[in-house]
Amino acid sequence: MTASGEHQHTERERLSVVLAATLASATLFRFMELPSLAWGVRRILGSPLQLTFSGDWLLALLMTGLVATGTFSLIQSHPLRESADSLQDRSVIFSLITPTLGTLLASMLLIRALSWPVWLVTLLIGGVLIGVLMHLSYRALSPESQGYTSARTLLNIADYLLGFALASIILREQGRALITGPAMLALMGLLACDLLSASGAKWTLVLLFSGIIALLISEMAWVLGYWPVSTWTAATMLTLALYLLNGLSYQYLLGQMSRRLLLEFGIVAMIMFVLVLWIRP
Repeated sequence: MTASGEHQHTERERLSVVLAATLASATLFRFMELPSLAWGVRRILGSPLQLTFSGDWLLALLMTGLVATGTFSLIQSHPLRESADSLQDRSVIFSLITPTLGTLLASMLLIRALSWPVWLVTLLIGGVLIGVLMHLSYRALSPESQGYTSARTLLNIADYLLGFALASIILREQGRALITGPAMLALMGLLACDLLSASGAKWTLVLLFSGIIALLISEMAWVLGYWPVSTWTAATMLTLALYLLNGLSYQYLLGQMSRRLLLEFGIVAMIMFVLVLWIRP
């Protein structure tokens, strides 16, 4: 067996183990009913707040934990993992973000599936989604990897789609800003980290720009909470904001920022925002 074939065999083997463990855990929780733990109501900044931890949250934590550790193990077996150039191109931690968020989305959909047919279809689609995202993260570890360009492009698309889907779920909960604010901050910060890490910039710069992007978008989410717009409209606008801010930051990190580029991004963003407000999905 050639070296390339051996690495592909290792990837398939580890992928199958992670998927089997994750889907088996989700199936087990379908037959179990765990008690919920609730912490008493506290008043924070004048608003009552009660924290509840149920079996549904335990399922989400278990699935995301399994996929995160499984993806880390998969990345560790990458043939370019020990290369100094590879380590400078992309931190291993950033490679865990998209598969983990994809698993979080799959677990949230499983929790909301009421009937058996819907739950089974969601489980199968979720398994395919998790496997594809893990495979893409493996291929996008380094520009020297085979199929890097297509894998990185698909990961970027997946990040924006995950951002829209998870932002919709967060906004649909209609919780207090004390809950939705940090959730949106964490979501957009993680997505920005994954998107900006592909620039090859130092991880400190990636974290700095990602934090700024996350803060701006979470403030925008707070403002949208006072607008009479649908959840999908608000989620679409937040995703467009992520696209705009990430695009500008990415070009700045590459040293390619110019007035023309800034004008192009501004015009495109303005057109898209107007269309969203006009169509109101």
